Amino acid sequence: MSYTELFGNPTQNALLRRGEDLWHLTKGHPRYAYYGTVVSLSDPKEDTAKIMASLARLQGLGMSFYCPKSDVASLLDELATKGLRTAQSQYHRGGRAAYEASKALLSSRSVPKGLSIVRLNATTPKALIQATVELCQSCGLTTMPGDVMRGSVIPGINLIAVDTSGVPVATAASYAMHAPNTPRATEAFWGVLATHEDYRGQGLAGLLGAMAIEYMWENAGMRAFNTGIKAENLASQAACAKLGVLNTDWVTAFCFDDKRLAAK
Repeated sequence: MSYTELFGNPTQNALLRRGEDLWHLTKGHPRYAYYGTVVSLSDPKEDTAKIMASLARLQGLGMSFYCPKSDVASLLDELATKGLRTAQSQYHRGGRAAYEASKALLSSRSVPKGLSIVRLNATTPKALIQATVELCQSCGLTTMPGDVMRGSVIPGINLIAVDTSGVPVATAASYAMHAPNTPRATEAFWGVLATHEDYRGQGLAGLLGAMAIEYMWENAGMRAFNTGIKAENLASQAACAKLGVLNTDWVTAFCFDDKRLAAK
């Protein structure tokens, strides 16, 4: 298939197209992850820098999850010698404790008055998908193709809270990261927590995030929930900690081929 719903600018959409094309080639390989943006490495070894650089040359962005903190400095240095811009983020992860914390939160919290919860699916109007994307973009979050957000490409769920006019005011999502019958098949990406500024302070993103964890655990067989957070983003770290999604001894490593990234 080819994605039919892309809502970014031309360079963002081109990145998603390249990620989609590479996913069709790597789909099912146990070392690679994909949840709607770009293909990433999930099994770092001695060839990590070489593979990340290749991913960057092909897509514009190369990523590797599960990089030990003790090794990341040398990895990024090696990538820099290849002419690539680099970055890293903390790797947060939750398992059964995240599921149990989510269940506890949901048993004690209700949806605020005037809001309702909607799961994006195949019948969701395109305008609502686009409005959800715009909410994420307003919060500085990377968004995914609408086809993925609907849950029709990868096992997953995207939830939104809508007001009485049907406008999305908060969102959260979770998707399987790896192919079935691979060692990491029960690992999920979790996040895209965004809340409109007028609704912040009500715990909406956490509530939706808990719903996503509960659903993926009970209906998709996921047993780990992973997300990346910048070291300076203390608010997101605290919000994740409330749901048992905690900082680990890993980081996510990034490298960028800026020329390729800017291609349309």
